[in-house]
Amino acid sequence: MRAITSIDVACVDLELIEPFSISGGRASEAKIAVIRLVLADGTVGLGEAAPFPAYDGQTRSACLEALHQAAPNILGVDPILSQQLNDRIMESAPGSSCALFALEMAALDAFCKHEEIPLWRFLGAKDVPLVSDITIVAGDLDHAARCAEEACRNGFRTLKIKVGRDDISLDRERLQVISAAAPGCGLILDANGGFSVEEAEQLMRISSTDGVEVKLYEQPVDALDEAGMAHLTSLEMWPICADESCRSGADAMRIVERGIADCINVKTQKSGYLETLKIIEIARAAGLSLMIGGMIESSLSMSFSAHLARGVGGFRHIDLDTPLFIRDHPFSGGIAIDGGTVTLNDDKPGHGVRIASDNLDWKLLAQE
Repeated sequence: MRAITSIDVACVDLELIEPFSISGGRASEAKIAVIRLVLADGTVGLGEAAPFPAYDGQTRSACLEALHQAAPNILGVDPILSQQLNDRIMESAPGSSCALFALEMAALDAFCKHEEIPLWRFLGAKDVPLVSDITIVAGDLDHAARCAEEACRNGFRTLKIKVGRDDISLDRERLQVISAAAPGCGLILDANGGFSVEEAEQLMRISSTDGVEVKLYEQPVDALDEAGMAHLTSLEMWPICADESCRSGADAMRIVERGIADCINVKTQKSGYLETLKIIEIARAAGLSLMIGGMIESSLSMSFSAHLARGVGGFRHIDLDTPLFIRDHPFSGGIAIDGGTVTLNDDKPGHGVRIASDNLDWKLLAQE
C-alpha cells in the first residue's frame, strides 16, 4: 500500500558560515522545518520547508501553522497523486508555498523510494550534467575580493553577486574588484528587487563602461515594477531575469506577454512542485531561458532541486550553492558540489537524503 498514514515535523536551526546578506535583509542561520511522511508499508519520505523572511516575508511559524492545517487532509492519499495532494493542501492552507512544497517533496520522495527509482528518473530522466555558480553575498570590498579569489581557486567558473543593498558606487567597486580577483569567471548580478529602475540602469551602463561583463541581471527592481523590468529588458544590454516577479504559472504568462524578462529563476520553495512545472513549460514555450535556484536551503531541499534540473533539463543557469553556506547538516547523502560540479547519489531511490542525526525533535502533525 502507498497511502500516506502519518506525517511528522521537526524544526532545525542551521548555523551559516557567514551571514547571508541580500538587499532585503540578512540571516545568520537557516530556520527550516523537516517533514517525515510515512506510507502504509513503512516507506519514509523526507521534505523541507525553508522560509527566508528577507526574501518574501515567509516565516517558519507561519509555515508550521500551515503544515498543521494541511497535513490531516492528505492522509490516505497515494503520494503519486500530485494534483490531488496539491489541491488538498492549497484548500486547507493557502499562502505558504514552502509548506506546500515540503509536503509535495516528501510525498514524491516516498513514492520513488517505494518504486525504487531515483527522483531524477521519475522527473524526466534527461540526465543532464549540472554545474552550479557560487554566491558572493552583499558586503565590503575586502569581502568581495576574498570570496571571489576563494571561489576561483576552488574551481567555480560562475559567480552570483548580491547587489542592491548599498549605494551604486559601492556595488560598482565590488564588481571591479571581483572581476580583477576572478578574471576567468562569468558574473550574475542579483539585486533581489533592491534598485529603482534608474539605479538599475545606471549600474548597467557604468559597469559596461568599466568593461565588466555580466551574463545575467536578476530581479533588478521590485517585483511589482513590471514597467521597470520591461524597460530594462528592452535595453538589450544584459539579459534580465525574473525571480520575485514569478511565483506561479500565471506570473510566467504575464512575463511572456508583457516582455518583462528574458529568463525566469525557478525555485520550488517559492512556488511548490506542480506550479514550478507550469512555470518551466510556459518559459520553454515562449523561448525564455531558465535558472534553477533556491532560498537558504539545506542539502535536503537542494537535492530535490538538483534532481529536478537533472531530470527535466533545459536550465541555462544553475544556482544550487546554499548548502555550502551551512556549517553542519543533520543529513547524509544527496547533493554534493565540487568546484561547481553537482553530483547526486545515483544508486539511491528518491532524492537520496537521509537523516544523519538522532537529535531531531519530531512532532506529530497527522496520523491515521
